[in-house]
Amino acid sequence: MSDPTLEIRMDLQYDHGSGEFGPYFEALGIGRAMARRCNNCGCVWFPPHASCPKDGSLCEWLELDGTGLVTAITKTHSRLPFSDDYADRTFIMVAMSGADNVAFGQLIATSAIAAPGDRVCLVKLPAYYSRPVQTASFELLEENQ
Repeated sequence: MSDPTLEIRMDLQYDHGSGEFGPYFEALGIGRAMARRCNNCGCVWFPPHASCPKDGSLCEWLELDGTGLVTAITKTHSRLPFSDDYADRTFIMVAMSGADNVAFGQLIATSAIAAPGDRVCLVKLPAYYSRPVQTASFELLEENQ
């Protein structure tokens, strides 16, 4: 006799705190860029670090203008984490103006084709994105189109 199986479907919903990085995620949701600057060496990090990766010093919050240059592009047909919808997506690495590192984000649907060196800006989080990993959303500036 075989063992019967039961399909069990479970959903989990909870409030996940963003802790020390709350200002970063809140700003991304409205299209603003909050970074952190090292109190010792002055390096600026976006996304932010709690302490400087170079010297371990504490960092303070600072707002950037939200623009940057595309340094790399990946186009894919995929789904975002924690979602079921597959779609054509463009992910980019961006050297943010005023920051000393690069950031990962998604280029929001556009008719223009992005290339390294194009200028982009952060945009308000589309309502259908709900996870912190999905919040860095960019669009091409008109000067590139």
